[in-house]
Amino acid sequence: MVSSLKKFARFTSIAVIVGGSFASAFECGFWGQESFADGKKIGCSSGSNDPQNRFFTLSGSVGSFTKAGFNSQAINRASGAYPTESFTSVFGELNTKFNLNVFMNKEMFSKFEIGLGVAAAGLAWDSTKNDNGGASGGSLGNGSGLNNNYIGGYDDFTYAKNRQIMLQNAYIDLQAKNYNFKAGRYESDMAYYSGYTQGFNVDYHFGYGDTKVHTGNEIKLWWFSSFGRAFAYSQWFLDYYFVKTTGNVSYGIHSFGADINYGGITKTDDGYLYGDLLLVRPFMYFYPGLYEAPGMQATYEYQFGNGLGFKVIGQGFALHVHKGFTTASNAANKRYDETVDEWSGTLNLIAQGNIYNYNVRVGYYENFGSGNSHFGTYGNPMGFDFWTASVYDIGASISDVINRNARTGYLSGGGVYSLKYGDLSWDLLGRITRSPRSDEESIALNIKHTFKNISIKGLSIGLKLEWFRDTTKTGYNPGASLPANGQTNNGTLTANRTDDRSHAFFTIDYVF
Repeated sequence: MVSSLKKFARFTSIAVIVGGSFASAFECGFWGQESFADGKKIGCSSGSNDPQNRFFTLSGSVGSFTKAGFNSQAINRASGAYPTESFTSVFGELNTKFNLNVFMNKEMFSKFEIGLGVAAAGLAWDSTKNDNGGASGGSLGNGSGLNNNYIGGYDDFTYAKNRQIMLQNAYIDLQAKNYNFKAGRYESDMAYYSGYTQGFNVDYHFGYGDTKVHTGNEIKLWWFSSFGRAFAYSQWFLDYYFVKTTGNVSYGIHSFGADINYGGITKTDDGYLYGDLLLVRPFMYFYPGLYEAPGMQATYEYQFGNGLGFKVIGQGFALHVHKGFTTASNAANKRYDETVDEWSGTLNLIAQGNIYNYNVRVGYYENFGSGNSHFGTYGNPMGFDFWTASVYDIGASISDVINRNARTGYLSGGGVYSLKYGDLSWDLLGRITRSPRSDEESIALNIKHTFKNISIKGLSIGLKLEWFRDTTKTGYNPGASLPANGQTNNGTLTANRTDDRSHAFFTIDYVF
């Protein structure tokens, strides 16, 4: 633990210096502006506040992410002993937007945009690079360390195939009065599909009833198709890959549904939110020949107009996995070191209250069977980060929250403050998970400060400290995602084993 803390301090200090240098160099005024003959501008714009009359916008970010695991125990595959990984990344991206609406009649499109962007990242510190633990080839990770599961990994995650640079944005975005269409490579906003997507989504929306009284009354019919997923962030950086394949071919992940909204929330003269809004969202996700996942979400929010309010969310889905991909048909078809059922499902319940700039949230998540075996892990709005475990276990730090017959309850509270030099936010979350494979308990504190009112704007720093205890049970393998060579009895435990998965995160980001 002491060694990890020293490296954590060293690499986060380097990250602060590098990030600060980039922040100074890329201050938005550095780029200047030029005018078209008709007065429209070309130049730099910070964040998402793009002027409507600007044809070309350049933006970007630089940042660094550090994870420091506090458990540095030696690897012993026979007993199931593995440390908690540590790493530091350096990340940067540049994005351009071309607003074609400046040359068109705005009555046709409210938005007509083309976006292009490139991103790059690499590892400055990798605690797993020289791991051995009895495996042939000198390492556990197919000839490399394991932290390229977070940064750069591609195909079979060997270092030789790492990809450190990618074209993450290449899209066209059309918005009109009653429909939206977006296609190419872009950041997904789908509830069950996070990160970047390669595909398209389209929707048709219209108001109904008395929209003057109920301003939120709207029905939106939508379709989403994805033929690749990527991450372009400082914590996760993976070039576009197929999330699912069958027979070494990907047929894409698709979904359709309807958002039915009723009510409306507005601001009072004092700046408080007032009103209520109900959302009902039936949906269907599917991968042809592998699974279907019909589901439903219902959300109700009420704001009293005096700084007080609450929101409740209930959602879930049923998962049907085609028989050929279940464990009953083939014992090798396990997912996350567990059985895959033909029929399963999930339930997600969240209740949140806000009191001025404070909030409190309670939630419950349950898998009935293997509900997350092929769906709900590459995007799941369960209300907290469930990718905080170990890279040695069932995946790149994925928790047993998503495993077969797992039940999770959590409670959190936090606040946001506007201070002299920026905004400070914090959140404290406690979680208990019980599943046939493992029992988990964690308490995580997140703190973030975004600087404002200083010469360099757009700079933010974040810190997370998480205490995490993980008890893997008899008959399961704490190194399930690793190559089988060098393991005794396939790595399965003959007695319960408890490991400390506590860690710290440090982030520094500058957006320009």
